[in-house]
Amino acid sequence: MTSFRQLGTYEKKLVGQALAGQSNGIIFSAKYISNAQDGLTDDATLLTNSEPLLLDSRLVNALQKMVLKHPELRTTVNEKLEFEEVKEIKTSDIITSVKFDSLKDEFVNCHLGAPPYLLRHIFNRNKFTPGSGKPLWELCVIDDSLVMFHGQDVLFDIFAAANFHKLFLETLNSMDDEHITDLEYIYRYDATKSNRSISFPRTIYENPKLRIPGKTIDLVNLQTQSFFKSFYVNAIKKPLDIITFNSEPMKYIKPNEIDFMNEASALCGTTVFGHITTDRFEYLNSIARHENVCIRSFICGIALLCLKSMIKDFTGSITFSIPVNLRESIEGPSDFGLFYKTILVECPLSLIDDQVYNNINVYNGYDNSNVKVPETDPTFEEKKLEYQFKQISDLVSTTMKERMRAWRRNGFNDDDIKKMKFTSDDKASNTKIIQINDVSEFKINSSKSSKVSIKELNFTHSISNSDFMSLSYTYCKETGSNICIHYPDAYDMEKFVERFQSFVADQQ
Repeated sequence: MTSFRQLGTYEKKLVGQALAGQSNGIIFSAKYISNAQDGLTDDATLLTNSEPLLLDSRLVNALQKMVLKHPELRTTVNEKLEFEEVKEIKTSDIITSVKFDSLKDEFVNCHLGAPPYLLRHIFNRNKFTPGSGKPLWELCVIDDSLVMFHGQDVLFDIFAAANFHKLFLETLNSMDDEHITDLEYIYRYDATKSNRSISFPRTIYENPKLRIPGKTIDLVNLQTQSFFKSFYVNAIKKPLDIITFNSEPMKYIKPNEIDFMNEASALCGTTVFGHITTDRFEYLNSIARHENVCIRSFICGIALLCLKSMIKDFTGSITFSIPVNLRESIEGPSDFGLFYKTILVECPLSLIDDQVYNNINVYNGYDNSNVKVPETDPTFEEKKLEYQFKQISDLVSTTMKERMRAWRRNGFNDDDIKKMKFTSDDKASNTKIIQINDVSEFKINSSKSSKVSIKELNFTHSISNSDFMSLSYTYCKETGSNICIHYPDAYDMEKFVERFQSFVADQQ
């Protein structure tokens, strides 16, 4: 078989994590719809049998074209820890099909995202082993419509997983129906072509000469008082009794029964999916653009404020782990492979400690409009939230700017890359980690003039013992944003989910 290359240091680390049961990749789902059948949503239709939107043969033929074009999709890891071409890819080995009896059943089980029980099954049971000869990815297809891509970390970062759906959609729309045939095998190795030149992505983490052109990230300068008044009223003060998220039943444990910040987790915990309308997402982005707020630091600030009431000891810290896509910054990147770096931002919990705020007299002595108001002032709580939010956002944005400057200056010698490669998992962070997985800038060309389009995107990554929670979100202009909150089963996160839901929902 053709060996592409040895795994690099960081790639070997990722394989080791998978073998130790600490990670099991990413699941990125997309709802594909036939534009000719769009609109089948009335009650009568929901009670009828589900009609396939992606015919099985079309799906398999599209995959075959992609596998032939992209060597990463026909790659495995052998026992020597080399990337190697697979011998064959049998359709039944790589695609699992799930069928519901009716569209109504599908709607109930797949509302806003992949079924949580299916995510749990894939993360906890569908694991890759070097030497198995299997590709580093698989698909689960629900009613020939919802396509769940499960990719292993060693070859698919979150941006590569998003690229899969982008390329899959383009391939589906480029196919001629007359040439679609049933296929038992998606790919078979041909020894006569084993010496052909194959462009397999090199690892950027082993290139000490890599230098990156600079990209800047604006610092936070948030003064939007009306937003914090709305956030305070809707997410902090107002009692909530309606949650529009779709989730499996939560496991509730009394706070005194667990160490909230130090509980271990499995590869898949509780997943809660939510939808943000296009108008609402654009409104949130307008705040970010107008006030120079980095959207990821914006989400970090809101997440920490939503956790505030659940934390009793503010002497510790929590770390935000933020992957950054590097494909647009380097020469000759691949759609797949690993082209990212992770920025860790450790946030002291004292930033959201009310006692700290109460003990200061003014928080900006150079601006009279920012003098701390007395507790008797009606806007006191809003001002406090604004101050705490700005503290978090300033820290996150400043750190991200510094770390991107370091990457531009040092390339491979960047400290973030060194941490990714060489820091042992138990020493990666002394605090619990919140993953912020943002692919909202990822664009998929989907139009009603095409045969097939994507209605919604959502994803989540497997969780490890060091992960406190992950927030993963996408954006499509036509349908809005989908977000997945993923946290260990042992955590009682009802209050957080309520408050975060209120934040992302339309506020009146």
